[in-house]
Amino acid sequence: MDSPSQHTTNHISHQDGGSVVQTGLVHGDIHVHGVRVGPVPRQLPPSPAHFSGRTGELKALTDALTGTHREAPALAVVSGPGGVGKTALAVHWLHNASERWPDGQLYANLSAHGPTGPATPVEILGDLLHGLGVPSSDIPPRLAQRAAAYRSLTAGRAIAVLLDDAASTAQVTSLLPASPKSVVIVTSRRRLGGLVAYGGVTVPVDVVSPDVAVELLGRAIGRERVAAEPEPARNLADLCGGMPIALHLAAARLATRPHLPLARVAEELADERRRLRALVGEDGTSSVELCFDLSYRGLPPAAARLYRLLGLYPGGEFGTGVAAALAGTSEAEAEHSLAALADANMITDAAFDRYGFHDLIRLHARHLAEQQEPEAERERAVWAAVSYYRDRATAADSVATPLRPRRGAVSTEFGTRVAALDWLERESPNLIACLRTAFSRRRYELVCQLYDALWGLFLYRGHYAEWLSAGVLAVEAATLSGASGVEVRMVNQSAAVHLRIGEPAEALEPYRRALGVARSIGDWAGEATALEGLGAATHACGRLAEAVEYYRNALELNETHDRPRGTALSTAISATR
Repeated sequence: MDSPSQHTTNHISHQDGGSVVQTGLVHGDIHVHGVRVGPVPRQLPPSPAHFSGRTGELKALTDALTGTHREAPALAVVSGPGGVGKTALAVHWLHNASERWPDGQLYANLSAHGPTGPATPVEILGDLLHGLGVPSSDIPPRLAQRAAAYRSLTAGRAIAVLLDDAASTAQVTSLLPASPKSVVIVTSRRRLGGLVAYGGVTVPVDVVSPDVAVELLGRAIGRERVAAEPEPARNLADLCGGMPIALHLAAARLATRPHLPLARVAEELADERRRLRALVGEDGTSSVELCFDLSYRGLPPAAARLYRLLGLYPGGEFGTGVAAALAGTSEAEAEHSLAALADANMITDAAFDRYGFHDLIRLHARHLAEQQEPEAERERAVWAAVSYYRDRATAADSVATPLRPRRGAVSTEFGTRVAALDWLERESPNLIACLRTAFSRRRYELVCQLYDALWGLFLYRGHYAEWLSAGVLAVEAATLSGASGVEVRMVNQSAAVHLRIGEPAEALEPYRRALGVARSIGDWAGEATALEGLGAATHACGRLAEAVEYYRNALELNETHDRPRGTALSTAISATR
């Protein structure tokens, strides 16, 4: 047999850890330690059969990986929560661009969430070298030796490398090939910001849109079947939260049962307490819940606890302040835990200090809270969050409406009326959610306090649908609480929206109710407000004589009780009507 050196046209030696790694190009073949290595590797998993959408993410990969004049391999980090389709995206893109890297495609599962924990770089390098054709007997034992051999084998070559399910930056760095002609895609549930130093470009992957979810479902079970039940198909896609793993599991069940109505599956998934457990493969080893469990187990204890408690949060988006209230910690501690959750893609960051949950991940967090947190702790967390919003909304309203009768001084937290109203407007979905939660759990005092704190927002920014719906709950809460003074205030405030939206006749009955209750308990201020409202409503209905009488009575009450603001308002209202 000829020795390799007899045919070597290019020969390189690396001294590494006391051993020599030799590589040489021999008529298109590669030698390591004098051993001829094998054919061009084609290790990528098959391209996903039902891949849909992802136009933006595919373009981002193209932009990140196909530039010119690089000094290092092009590197993209595909990051997102478990089950969102990171590997499918990477594999699809690499297959479609395979002609760009004629020297092969390598694949390594880094097993960040494998049953035995993350694979070590030395193990992964052994697999990569073997994929490049190096016999097991010629693969050196130590990390430095294997890394040197890998760099030598990849130098000058155009290779695509997919490093799937990475646990950390440190796990990846020694796996980067040496040639600037090569590309690397790393998928991870973490963001791996450390790879930026190696030229990494982050490509975030989120859930798919409702239209893409329905398209994916149609590809898997047949478009005719989806067309026959369009509304249940859309409901099913929504209940899967746009999460590809959930869509695939639901589709697999439907595909094996061609006569099972989509409406039946959607009905089963509509039960939040059953949804995660219903999304499981027939072998029981693949499920949405298991996918999320694997990510959860890697969280630090403080972040894991916050994750559970956030599952109980009544609102949508959240920030550091309410997270600290939920956890009962400082904002600095909450910020640290939120950063860990965002890095693990267990929560999404919508803007600076604004986070959120994907629907299925929220359910997962809530289930864990119900399993692991005592009932008393769950109750404490929910009311801490609701009270946080009540207190901040009250402070904001004191700035937005500084002349309103209230206890305590005007807050200095928000600075200006515009800033206070902007905060109330941004947080209004959370405030309404907290109000509804308080009502459903019979915390009627909190319901009324939250509604009262929203007055400035409704008065200056509208939000009429919320004003109406929240007013119904606030009036009922005040009535059930038996606090007649609060009832007068809530009824007067909820009646005012009808005047704003041009329904004066609808305002008459609630104002009369408020007037009657106010007189029965001697609440002259509430009585004056009801009279002013009745004056405005009857005036708008064209009943001028009645309006004048109501205005006159309101003015007399305000003057009798030396209420300058009420007097001025009554005079102004009567003058403008």
